[in-house]
Formats: sequence, C-alpha cells, structure tokens
Amino acid sequence: MRILDRYLLRAYLAPLIWCLSIFSGLYLVLDLLEHLDDILYNHVAFSIVTKYYLLMLPMIFVQVAPFACLMATLYTLSTLNKYLEIMAMRAAGIRPWSITRPFIWVAILVSIGVFSMNEWVVPQANVVTHQIRQVKLERISLVKKAKYRSPHVVENLTAFGLGHSLMYAKTFDPVEKRLEGVIVLQHGSDLHLLRKITAESGVWTADAYWRFYNGTILHFDADGQAVGRAAPFTVKIIRVGDKPEYLERAENQSSLLNMRDLNRYIRRLQGAGNATLRKLRVDLYGKPAAAIVCLVLTILGVPFAIQPVRGGAALGLSFGIGVGLIFYGANALCVALGKGGWLPPLMAAWVAPIGFAWFGLRETWKKLA
Repeated sequence: MRILDRYLLRAYLAPLIWCLSIFSGLYLVLDLLEHLDDILYNHVAFSIVTKYYLLMLPMIFVQVAPFACLMATLYTLSTLNKYLEIMAMRAAGIRPWSITRPFIWVAILVSIGVFSMNEWVVPQANVVTHQIRQVKLERISLVKKAKYRSPHVVENLTAFGLGHSLMYAKTFDPVEKRLEGVIVLQHGSDLHLLRKITAESGVWTADAYWRFYNGTILHFDADGQAVGRAAPFTVKIIRVGDKPEYLERAENQSSLLNMRDLNRYIRRLQGAGNATLRKLRVDLYGKPAAAIVCLVLTILGVPFAIQPVRGGAALGLSFGIGVGLIFYGANALCVALGKGGWLPPLMAAWVAPIGFAWFGLRETWKKLA
C-alpha cells in the first residue's frame, strides 16, 4: 500500500467510525424513548431490553452505514480541499482515481458487509426482535391502542407470522377481524414447506384462533413435494398466523427474510394477486440495491466535497445532508412507483442507485480532470 493510500485511509476511517457510532447511538436512544412507556408499563426485565437492543445492532448498522459513508467522505475530502491538499496532489500528477481509490474500496467493503448482514444476520435477529416487541414490549399497549385502529379495509395483505408462516389475504377488515381470499403457507424451523391452506374467508374467534371457511389443506414432504391430494373442509379452526392487531400493522415484513427465502416465498405464493407479488419482487430486487447504497453515496459525495469554494468541512457536511435526502427521496419514490405498478420491479429497485452513481462519477471526472 502506498504512503498516499495509507494517509487517505487514516483520514477517512476516523470520521467513518465516528459517524457509525453517533448515528447508531442516536438510533438506539430514539427507539428507547419511543418504547419507554411500553417498557415501564409492562415491567419488561432489563435483560430482555438489553437483548432486544443488542439484536437490533446489525439492523441499525445496515440502516446507518450508507449515510455514514457519505458524511465521512464529504468531511474528509472537504477538509483536504480546504487545506489545498487535493490541489497539491493534482499538481504532483496524481490521477483522480488514485485520490478517490481508498474511499471507493472502503465503500465496497462496507457494502459487502451490509449485504452479508442483510442476508445472514439481520433476518434472524429481526425475527427475535419482532417477537420481543410483540410479546413483551407491546403486550398491553395493543389493548390500549385498539380503539385507534384504522377502520379501512386492507387489500392484498401479506404477513410473515411468528410460526414461520406466510399469510396472504385478498382483503382484510381490521374492524370485523375478517379475511377474504386466504392463502397460508406454513413452514418448519428450517423453512421447508409443511402445508398450504387456502380458504374463501377467515374470521378471528374469541378463543384467539382463526376460523376458516370453504378451503383445502395440502401437506408437503421434506423435499417440498405434495403428499396426496388437497383435503377440503367447510369450517375449520386452525392455529396459524398473527392476531388481527398485528396483521393490521404488517407492512415491511420482508426484512424478516433473506433473498433466498423471499424468492422461495414468491415462487410458492401461487394464487396471490399481482399487486402482492409485485411488491414482494420490488423488495427482493431492493435487497442487493440497498447494499450498494454505501458505494453510491460515497461516489456521489466526492464531487460535492471538492468544489473550489470556501467553507471547507462545514459546507461539505451541508451538501451531504442535501444530497443524501435527495437520493433517499428519489429512491423511495421509485420504490413506491414500482410497488404501485408504474415501474417494473427491477427498474424500481435499481434506477436511483445506478442513476446517482453515474451522476457522481461524471461530476467527479469533471472536477478532477
């Protein structure tokens, strides 16, 4: 490793670690304040609260890493630019790639780390934190908040339940606690399919179970092959799925699955509406796209940090906030358009990262050429 690379890495890693630590700490504090009433009201043990927030750390890292990379890049390069160090490097004949190379490689490594955590750590940790939040933190608050439930009917509901189950319903009425057009996929602990339940409708009973009407049950072996024929039923009470209160708030539950399992769920969710499958495909393609956001924001931050104007690091940080908000806003808009059917799922997940990365590379070349 060259002396210049070591110098730039030292200048970059310190603010990157600081940004990761500060953003993670703020996330923990804000989440604790949000759940503090529930923790005190339900007398949640300190050990459970500690376990809950320790398991949240991988998810927090995935959430804050992209913005931390952007802010660290802007701070480091704007400081170097303030003291004319970048100008000295260019005057010495150092190529633009050599100046930005350490930042790019670190961003690539962080992106790999984010993708790895999203695939092998975050889903398992989210399952446990999901259980703790429902069973411990919000045990009584759900009763207190029941009267504030939205009366509207939820269409194309897809919810990943606590018992390794996926429930799809064409419509869900949270007031009447009624499902229409139901498909339930139940899985074992290793996520292999155990049985598939279909029903015309389902109603939540006073015994805290779902009662399904006019449906079939099909069992599967360890290889995923159907065992016999589907057994029809007229009325059947089955202990599966979550309570209506949880189904009403089941929105972004794809975070409980990695890419392989989410792809498996999409393939097995036969008979679900196009809207549900489209939303799940956007989430599927969005997982690798979310991982490279660290690299994209790093590339995007370089040209804004090396502008030949006064202000130094403070101006660079100001640009960082603006650029980050614009990117996240554009990305959220594209994802929403994809889930709404206005953009193909693959394009919806990737158009913003690719477009902003191309813009950052072009502006960097113009500034340093």
